[in-house]
Amino acid sequence: MKKQILAVAVAGAFALPAFAAADSSVTLFGQLQTQIVHHSGGSSDFDSGVRVHDAGGAGWIADGNGPNRIGVNVNHDLGNGLNAIMKWEEDVQTGSGGITAGSRDLYVGLSGDFGRVLLGRQSLPYNTAGKDPLNGTFMQARGNGARLGTGGGIGGLGNGSYLDRVVSYGNSFGIVSLNVAVATDNGDVAGNTDSGEQAYSARLNFDLNPVELYIAHTNGDDFLAQDTDFRASKIGVDWSTGPFRVVAEVEDYKWETDDGFTVRDATGGFVSGVYTMGRNDFVLSLGHTRSSADAGDGNTDFAALGIKHNFSNRVMAFAGVSYTSHDDDVPFGRPGDAGGIGGNSYTGVGGGMRVSF
Repeated sequence: MKKQILAVAVAGAFALPAFAAADSSVTLFGQLQTQIVHHSGGSSDFDSGVRVHDAGGAGWIADGNGPNRIGVNVNHDLGNGLNAIMKWEEDVQTGSGGITAGSRDLYVGLSGDFGRVLLGRQSLPYNTAGKDPLNGTFMQARGNGARLGTGGGIGGLGNGSYLDRVVSYGNSFGIVSLNVAVATDNGDVAGNTDSGEQAYSARLNFDLNPVELYIAHTNGDDFLAQDTDFRASKIGVDWSTGPFRVVAEVEDYKWETDDGFTVRDATGGFVSGVYTMGRNDFVLSLGHTRSSADAGDGNTDFAALGIKHNFSNRVMAFAGVSYTSHDDDVPFGRPGDAGGIGGNSYTGVGGGMRVSF
């Protein structure tokens, strides 16, 4: 039923521009990707072979953590430099063939000289998933254990996900950009929807051309579950000049209960180097995460080598190889994802295509 309602709504969005007033703009946008990957590994419950899916990582066959989406942007000019804005965006899965209603951005807001205020479902400022040159592919760092993901109960407090009932503010002040947000009254994984707790998140970006420096922090005490504390911090740099680009990021996060049990405690990071030749981007990514928790301790190592061919700024094909290795006692196969696959290494070899409009 949700799919039928959503299909009608999306179809109607095509007709919206015809009825838009002169002071309004309505933009339909979307992006689809799929990939063919041969996965191999040493897990007893994993069969090596060729799979078709949207994103995932080496040894992780999944349509989630991908770039696929369809949505509508609306802008109403209110005069005097003030604009009312709206965004509605849904997750689309080409592998399993479906649209997940209420999965991505769904907010309203105001923008002007004062900055931009948004209210509704959205990502927290901590999310910098897009900094990874291979983000959304099977070669991405967050799908291979080198970044805080969204699984293992972390949800929208990690990289690349969304939270309900978020109020955010963003603005630029010369070379400095500020983004702050609070997610409130979301309840917790135990079903305590009336807990009234908040998660706070902030990020500062410094444009030091040719280097961008950014730092971010999130605090979510009692937000994931009552009587637990959560915090995450990161620092990153994005340097580019001519055909070269280097992105590096380090983050540290901890989730523990008030009685001293450590659910998650890890420090990790990744570095990606990009060399552009014509329409081709050659990417090398390396990552490492050390996890320490009462459920187990261990390391995850990650490496990926890929090439992206940009047919245009809207069409991109990619291919490469991704490798990830987990220590024997890693409590979560990929930090940020539930399930014990410790002691195994995985390799993915394949390619895919991404088209956007």
